[in-house]
Amino acid sequence: MWPKQFKIFGNFFRELSTLLIFNTIKEHPNGLTYYDLTQFGEIPHSKIYRLMKSLEDNGDLIKKNDISTETGRPKHLYFLSKQGESKLNGLIENLGKYFDFMKERFPVENKDFDHLTFLREATFKVWSSPVEHIIQSDIPNKEKIESLERMESDLDKMLEKIRKEKKKLLTIQNDKE
Repeated sequence: MWPKQFKIFGNFFRELSTLLIFNTIKEHPNGLTYYDLTQFGEIPHSKIYRLMKSLEDNGDLIKKNDISTETGRPKHLYFLSKQGESKLNGLIENLGKYFDFMKERFPVENKDFDHLTFLREATFKVWSSPVEHIIQSDIPNKEKIESLERMESDLDKMLEKIRKEKKKLLTIQNDKE
């Protein structure tokens, strides 16, 4: 997908997706099913399945069957293996180098971004809806309301700009006709 000179981007995204899976599974000590992972956002299910299958085959994930009380069928619970934990630590270190590089190249834009905390704590929740993320956050309702009001204000401003630019384009188009 990436031209040869952009191989770094493909590697970065591959490592980041693996890190997100590892952190998400690690956050659930009672195991996590493939279905649970697919609920976190607009990520193609086939990509998650293939990556998890590959990680299991490599020994990074452990799959255990648990009989579902709802369906009576086994559900596959995934856990991080010792090898997976070691690989996670390596990913944090390696991805940290990418972020260090970006901070050097773009110091003003990245001055407040704590990439080490992100790498240690980021899960597939980063793909969830921002509204759902706020609603499900463990913060007081007052803070949730304030966050939603800021988001609403930003969206109102964006819609106003969209309508203004659309009106300009329609005027130009009508003048040409």
